[in-house]
Amino acid sequence: MQKLIRVWAVLMASAVMAAPPAIAQQDREAQWKQHMATAAQALKENRANEAILALQAAVGEAERFGSQDPRLATTLFLLGKYYYSQNKLSEAGMLVRRSLAIQEANLGPNHPELANTIDSLAEMHMNGGSAADAEPLLRRALEIREKAYGADHAEVDASLNRLAAFYDSQRRYGDAEPLLRRSLEMREKAVGPEHPLVAVALNNLGVLYHKQGKLAEAERLMKRAWTLREKNFGLQHMEVDNSLSSLAALYRDQGRHAEAEKLLLLSMSIRDNLLGRKNPMDPMLAAGLRELAAVRMAQGKYAESQPLLERSLVIEEAFVGKDDPRLATTLINLSLVHLNQQRYGEAEPLLQRALSLQERSWGKNDARLVPTLSALAEVFRKTGRASEAAAFEDRAKTLRSN
Repeated sequence: MQKLIRVWAVLMASAVMAAPPAIAQQDREAQWKQHMATAAQALKENRANEAILALQAAVGEAERFGSQDPRLATTLFLLGKYYYSQNKLSEAGMLVRRSLAIQEANLGPNHPELANTIDSLAEMHMNGGSAADAEPLLRRALEIREKAYGADHAEVDASLNRLAAFYDSQRRYGDAEPLLRRSLEMREKAVGPEHPLVAVALNNLGVLYHKQGKLAEAERLMKRAWTLREKNFGLQHMEVDNSLSSLAALYRDQGRHAEAEKLLLLSMSIRDNLLGRKNPMDPMLAAGLRELAAVRMAQGKYAESQPLLERSLVIEEAFVGKDDPRLATTLINLSLVHLNQQRYGEAEPLLQRALSLQERSWGKNDARLVPTLSALAEVFRKTGRASEAAAFEDRAKTLRSN
């Protein structure tokens, strides 16, 4: 929502500058501006119904300026962005496409102002399940910026990274790699090899190499990014945390769990200091706790993993509620901690709760329930409840065969 408000401010300023001075239109323009101001204030105060009514009224008023008026394009775009923020993807896309058509008619197909609208439309396609429609839009936005600003401009760099992020989301790592390499080269040339922006590019490329299995190259880039970030920001900064988390994930996937644990301990110290003091229920704390617990469990440190998972569960429950299916992973991991210490009485209620959440999310006949059913069957066997164990084993067997 804050991003939408910032977009609003920029477009309102440009729209006022573009407004024609005809005296006959002054009253109409005053009405339009009033509707826009009302919508902006309602958005700022999270009054959704009032915001949507004011935006719709602004569109109606802007229609009277003419079907190709820049103020109509501005209003349609803002209404589309608002619908998008409310997950009304179809309505949002329709409005932004109409705004883009007006901009093209007024500015031509290659004006740099079009690129932001094109990027927004691409984002809507990606999140609406139409990834195939997003790629040509992102490529067009990149080409527009290259023609308008030149190959080495910061706007071009941002566009490269948007397209690379799209390819990454589609697991098209080979297509993303040359874009991220180009971004790194551009930043080193523009701001020098020691700049924080270079560290971001290094880490992004390192994470991509990790996904591609280029582990030695990934480690080298991630370590360089970490060094730069500590040099620029000091030891206690979220940029440093980002490097620590990336490198820890690489070590974890290589089975270098002790090294990953050391990095994650540093990461948690940063998160506790910078995030935990402001909000002890910050979701990033829970994520870090889960990652640290996972590498400890991989080393057989179950007793040391337990308090991490218990704290993570409290934070997750505060963030999503106690009935959210996303809690199931933490519940199961915590049950495994107890199972590996032969504390079956503590494991059982955790598994029962996880199973209930999974069934609510997936249904009772989904094969993904098998690991939880099997774990419960083991608990029942270990606690002398053979008939209950057999029932859960039979159910797991049935789901496997489906």
